[in-house]
Amino acid sequence: MYATDPGALGVHTTHIDIYEAVSGRKGGPEVYRVTTQLIFPMLDQRLSRRALEDSVPTIAQAVYNIIKPYTEMQTARVSLMDFINEPLYVAANLAMFGTRFPSGTYHDLCTLDVTMPERFFRVPFWPWKSERARRRLAAKCGDYLNTDDVSDADGPLGFAFKKLFRENNIPLEAATGHMLTLLWGMHTNTFVVILWMFLFLLNDHDALVAVRDEVDRAIKTEFGDFDTFLANVKPKELEGKSFPLLTSVILETMRVVIMFVVFRIAKRDWEFKDGGRTVSVSKGEFILGNAQAAHLDETWYKDSHKFVFDRYAHGDYREGRLPTGGNPWFCLGVGRHLCKGRYIAMYEIKLAALIFLHRFEITPVNEGSKSWWPPKTTKRNLGVPRTETVMVDVRPRHVR
Repeated sequence: MYATDPGALGVHTTHIDIYEAVSGRKGGPEVYRVTTQLIFPMLDQRLSRRALEDSVPTIAQAVYNIIKPYTEMQTARVSLMDFINEPLYVAANLAMFGTRFPSGTYHDLCTLDVTMPERFFRVPFWPWKSERARRRLAAKCGDYLNTDDVSDADGPLGFAFKKLFRENNIPLEAATGHMLTLLWGMHTNTFVVILWMFLFLLNDHDALVAVRDEVDRAIKTEFGDFDTFLANVKPKELEGKSFPLLTSVILETMRVVIMFVVFRIAKRDWEFKDGGRTVSVSKGEFILGNAQAAHLDETWYKDSHKFVFDRYAHGDYREGRLPTGGNPWFCLGVGRHLCKGRYIAMYEIKLAALIFLHRFEITPVNEGSKSWWPPKTTKRNLGVPRTETVMVDVRPRHVR
């Protein structure tokens, strides 16, 4: 399904439905055209590995500047989700969308995200609080796009977005819908993957100790000290053999928690090869591929329902490759349908682990009773289950 020509199996309904759910605007063929023919090629360029080497090095220092007050406190009780992800969100937006990007949008985006499954599946009566959050986000995105000029103050991604919409005469309301959809797609699943990664580590003492030791050692050997790491870390430096356990934890977190199906609609009569069988698909029929079933297949993964933190630690760690050992792993797509933001997502997830594991001791509230594990999850999701709020106590680590 991933490899098939889009002329045979279309994905247009998914793109249109997501646009409508996030933006609240009516989609259609024009939305699909702008998304696939204009926005996607631009994202392929601006979010490529090469482009990110120049645009994201400021993120680490910006994250640490935001959380630095916590390093001077004896202890603080915070939401694990917000403690890690809000600084990362602010810093990433500053790097990609520049100084003009509106402040104070994190909590509204999270509020909107809570109701996204209901919006996408058209379940009625989502909370008015979520609708107000979306309207505030749309207004701020509209103001951001509607400046008199386009400049470096818009950041590399914001600059490209504004230029694209103006050169193609995209109306402001439609452009705002696309901007809001990108913002949701760029951040929210990354938020939740980071949350689950930390939850798995906090629930597995051996994994936490091993990964933290690797983080501390790599910061010292690869960068010299933490300040040099903050000032110089780029995506390429977080690939390769210095972080096999951390990379394994990220891949394993995604394998276990990402729940999705590959959805297509047949645009013409088509035949699907399934082993030795041939399945005929008629034009107009819908096809669902269960990616999670492959991730939990015991043929490929022993103890597939368990989180095994070092499952991928001995894979092929050549630059630019994910060490999945050839086993099914579709969390970031595959072939022509790879996630457009896969490189920046992996970079942000690794930064979160490196900064927060190195600088803080994080302990779940009521750790001894284990009442926090497993956290309750939402009934519906769009790929990664959202959880109830998990409160933690954070204390600074004094690492040389």
